[in-house]
Amino acid sequence: MQFKAMISGVAALLCTTALMGGQASAQEQEVNVLLFSMPSTQGLQKLAGDFEAETGIKANIDVVGQNVFENRITLSFAGGARDIDVVHTPVIQVQRWVEAGWLQPITDLVENIEDRDDILAGPLNSYLVDGEYWAVPFFAETGLMAYRRDILEAAGVNPPETWDEMLNVAAAIDSDETAAIAMRVAPGQGFNMFVFPMIMRAYGGKFFENYPDDLTPALDSPENLEALKTYITLMNDYGPEGIGNFNFPEVVAALQSGQAAMTVDGTSIVSQAVDPEKSRFADEFVLALPPGGPAGRSPAIAVHGLGIPAGAEHSEAARKFIEWATSTETLTKLAINEAYPDFTRASVAQNPEVKAKYAGIQDNFLDLRVEALNLAVGHYRPLIPTWPEIGAAVGENINAAVNGLMTPEEALAAAQDEMEAILDN
Repeated sequence: MQFKAMISGVAALLCTTALMGGQASAQEQEVNVLLFSMPSTQGLQKLAGDFEAETGIKANIDVVGQNVFENRITLSFAGGARDIDVVHTPVIQVQRWVEAGWLQPITDLVENIEDRDDILAGPLNSYLVDGEYWAVPFFAETGLMAYRRDILEAAGVNPPETWDEMLNVAAAIDSDETAAIAMRVAPGQGFNMFVFPMIMRAYGGKFFENYPDDLTPALDSPENLEALKTYITLMNDYGPEGIGNFNFPEVVAALQSGQAAMTVDGTSIVSQAVDPEKSRFADEFVLALPPGGPAGRSPAIAVHGLGIPAGAEHSEAARKFIEWATSTETLTKLAINEAYPDFTRASVAQNPEVKAKYAGIQDNFLDLRVEALNLAVGHYRPLIPTWPEIGAAVGENINAAVNGLMTPEEALAAAQDEMEAILDN
């Protein structure tokens, strides 16, 4: 009996050793996930236990600030580290990451999703580069305006339809107690360069002469100058104290505490203004399309997905995590539990509990989001490998102009020069 038990034990050990040689090994019963902080990613972190209960795989979900995230992934990817199995993958980074060899294709994963047709085609196809899928969309954010109905009504003004009207409304409602408007000014391709192009494109401004055919920089234009002057006036004359360094946490705090009456930002930001659990003035905020201009409205758009780094140690576990995280069930939970209207599956918007939640916030909330997405330009921020460097350079100069370190003309000229230098390298 002891001999048989010993033989059985050896057989079990050999079997385990063999399994450890493949990707489905016992060592792969955990997955390391790196995300940057938003209501949706914070909500996903809370659901990690659901994933483990369903799959037996422990999910170590690390949610960090966006600056920390960008520094960490650059160091990790460039250094060939294998510490990340699933990475938050913004569309604007994909071409650069693919070109650098930092992601692995997951076309087979995408093609084997049973209810793949439920995933919104636009966000999904934005991850199709060189004939391969490189991520599965997790959320698609667009730009909206939030304004305090009570403050505008007290001043006898209507919500602004254009950025020129925004200047007039801001002048009418600004007070020592409540600044008229707060927007992101902190420099960065995902910070001020997420919001400023909504003004820039409304005035007819653009980054290039004729994207994608003619990538001659076109920042130093009369249209961009008018947009930048509008942005500077709004922020400096009608923004809260310290606006020159505001990023999304400061914008959200200003709205929720009553320090600012309006903003124009992504849905993940404005939805927090109408969150009754966190915002003192949730009942007074109204959401609307962002202001337009001579060239119409141009809501921001940002698609975020989940991808697998090229050097991931636990790629099979990573695939299971992505399938779970982007499933209808998980996205529905997030839509119900969090300030998360940016789901990328059509069926989530048809869920009765989801519909009731967002109708309770505002009757037309989900319809408004669809309208903004339809108005948005897919290359709102250029989808080119060098965009992160270009966006960072332009953002620094725009921030310098708002903070009075450069004139608007100097800022645009400097940004143009830096764009040309980046493209020439």
